Amino acid sequence: MAEPDCVVRAMTMDGAFRLIAAVVTDTAQAALGAQATGDDLGLRLAELLAAAVLVRETTQPSRRVQLVWRDARGGSLVADSMPDGLCRGLVNPGESTAVMAAGDHRLQVNYTLLNGSLHQGVVAVPDGDDISTAIMRYFKQSEQIVAMVAIAALPGPGGVRAVGGYVVQLLPEATREVIDAMTDHLGNLEPIAILLEGRGRTAAELGKVVFAGFPSADLASSEVRFGCTCSEGRVMTSILTLPTDEVDAMLTGDPLEVRCDGCGKQYRITTDALRDFRAVATARG
Repeated sequence: MAEPDCVVRAMTMDGAFRLIAAVVTDTAQAALGAQATGDDLGLRLAELLAAAVLVRETTQPSRRVQLVWRDARGGSLVADSMPDGLCRGLVNPGESTAVMAAGDHRLQVNYTLLNGSLHQGVVAVPDGDDISTAIMRYFKQSEQIVAMVAIAALPGPGGVRAVGGYVVQLLPEATREVIDAMTDHLGNLEPIAILLEGRGRTAAELGKVVFAGFPSADLASSEVRFGCTCSEGRVMTSILTLPTDEVDAMLTGDPLEVRCDGCGKQYRITTDALRDFRAVATARG
């Protein structure tokens, strides 16, 4: 039986480097299936999902992190990584034009800070730069983190056959000697696309390969899976944000068929259920 998708954290014993490694193949396949996308755009969304997990584990493990990959026309890919391991991806939410896989893009990273304010970091991604380069640039510019990042998604059945990556973060305890040693080691590793189908098929295996030769301690391991935060209550709450006359018209019509953009789940909202929900919401103020 294949191991579930997972993300692991580790640190070298000398406190010089921290590692985040993730393999999210099943999660990405489910997300691509829900969005009915494939080819280059599907691979980019799969990479973005892996990146969202790595960024969350590196910066805000206990908070939801959202990555948005936006093209020059405004089309976007969105990847959400939740603290409980749930992940979802969306293609061009709210827009009808296709997202361009090539060309210049912007990467936007969103999460909520401890004081309740919204962190929003944006970096330019010139044509030709991959997601790994974009995440390294984001870490340096917005988080003041120096890190080596490697992410890949390989095409296959279900859109992808392997998705994952790693982050090696430089910590203050690192000396020039160990930095040079790690740089040489990472430079001699196989490309991440080869590791994912070879020595790094699971997050744990990938982490061991990346830290091979450097005494380290495992810090944490958690499962990652496709999922969504949608519910019938959230759907009805969204409906009630429409103008009052539109909601009133819905209450005199047929049941509403609503599809969640994130996971594809279908909801059938009856007029009685919506009427009762609005009454409760109104009573609560």
